[in-house]
Amino acid sequence: MLYKSKIIQYSIVTICIIGLLFSFTPIVAHLTSNDHHAETDGYTGIGTEFPPQFNNMENIKYLNRDSNNQAIGSRGSAALISTLSSDDVHELGDRFTFVGTTQTGGKTSQSSKTSNTYFSHSNNTTVEVLLNQGEIESVKQVSPSEYQPPLTEEEVNEAVKIARETLIEDGFERIQQLEGYGILAFKPSSEISSGDDGFYETRVVYVSFHEHIDARPEFIAWVDLTEQVVIKSQEDQL
Repeated sequence: MLYKSKIIQYSIVTICIIGLLFSFTPIVAHLTSNDHHAETDGYTGIGTEFPPQFNNMENIKYLNRDSNNQAIGSRGSAALISTLSSDDVHELGDRFTFVGTTQTGGKTSQSSKTSNTYFSHSNNTTVEVLLNQGEIESVKQVSPSEYQPPLTEEEVNEAVKIARETLIEDGFERIQQLEGYGILAFKPSSEISSGDDGFYETRVVYVSFHEHIDARPEFIAWVDLTEQVVIKSQEDQL
C-alpha cells in the first residue's frame, strides 16, 4: 500500500508540474510576440535594407534642402571628454569626439599600453592614439569609408539637434513634440559594392523622430556630422 501511495503522490506532482507549464505558455507566447512593434510594420526590417525604409515608397514626401545650407552650430574641444587635445595630437583638429579606451599588451602596468579612439570631424577620420605609460607612441588615421567607431552620446545629441532645427526651419513644427533618436548610418545595400563595408565617406547619422520609442517614426533624416548639415530627410504621410 505504501508503494502505491508513493506512485499516486508522484503522479499528482507530475500532473501539477505539467499543468503549471501549460498555464505559463500564453504568458511566454505574449512576451515573445511582436505585438508592441505592430506600429512599425510599415517599415523594412532586419535583414533587408539599412536603414529602415518606408515600405510604401510612393507615399514618401522628400524634404528637399538647397545645396547652400550652412552648418548649424560649432563644437569646441573644451566640451569633449578626452585625455588628449588637438595640441597633443594635431590629427584631431578642433572638432572631435572621444569614443573610448582599450588596454593592449601585457597584464602589468609597465607592459600594458592604452589605445584611445577618437573621431575627428575636422579632419573626417578615425584617429587611434597608442599610449605607452602615458606617452604617445603612435597615431593612426583610418578613413571613414574603411572604418568608423560607434557613435558617442554627444554625436547623437548633436545630430538630433541639427535635424530638429533644420526641419523646424523648413516649417515642420510637429518635430518639437517628438523624441529624436540616432544610429550610425550605412549605405543602402544597392550602393554597396564588393569589398565595401558600407560606411559612408563622412560621419553620417540616421536620425528618426517618434512620439515615443515604440511608435513609428514620423520623420527621418540623414545628418552629416562632418559638414554639420542634413543630407536628406523624409516625412511619413501614411
